[in-house]
Amino acid sequence: QVSAQWLPLLRETTSYPPLPLQTAAKFQVQTHDDAEKAFEECREEFYVPDDIYEKYLNYEFPAHRRTNCFVKCFVEKLGLFTESKGFNERAMIAQFTSKSHKDLESVRHGLEKCIDHNEAESDVCTWANRVFSCWLPINRHVVRKVFA
Repeated sequence: QVSAQWLPLLRETTSYPPLPLQTAAKFQVQTHDDAEKAFEECREEFYVPDDIYEKYLNYEFPAHRRTNCFVKCFVEKLGLFTESKGFNERAMIAQFTSKSHKDLESVRHGLEKCIDHNEAESDVCTWANRVFSCWLPINRHVVRKVFA
C-alpha cells in the first residue's frame, strides 16, 4: 500500500538518459551473411584492391597499407572489438564456439596468447590487427568453419 502523498510522484514520468548501446546490447553471434556484409562494407570503406581482398576472403591478412584498418573495421562490425575496450573475450568465445564447443580450448588459448590492452599505445587499427593476426593462425580453421 502506497501513501496518498506519494501517488503524484509515482505518476510522474522522468526521462533518464538512455543507456549507451554497448552496455544495453548483448552480443549476438554473427552468421556467414553478417561476415560477408562486414567484408563488403569494410572493403568499400578502405578501397581494398582486388588481389588483396581475395586474400582477405580466405582469412589471410597480408601486410598492406589497408590491412590494419580493414581488420579493425571487420572485427568492429562483428561486435568483437571496440576502440575503447579492445577485443571482447566473451564475444570472441561465443562467436567462435557457436558451431562447436570442441573449439573452446583453441579459441581460449589464442586469446590468452594474443589479447593485449594496447600497452604499446599503437593506433587503434594496428592494435586490432596485431591481436587478431596473432589469434587467427591458431584459429583460422575455426573462423572458416563458423563463417562457412
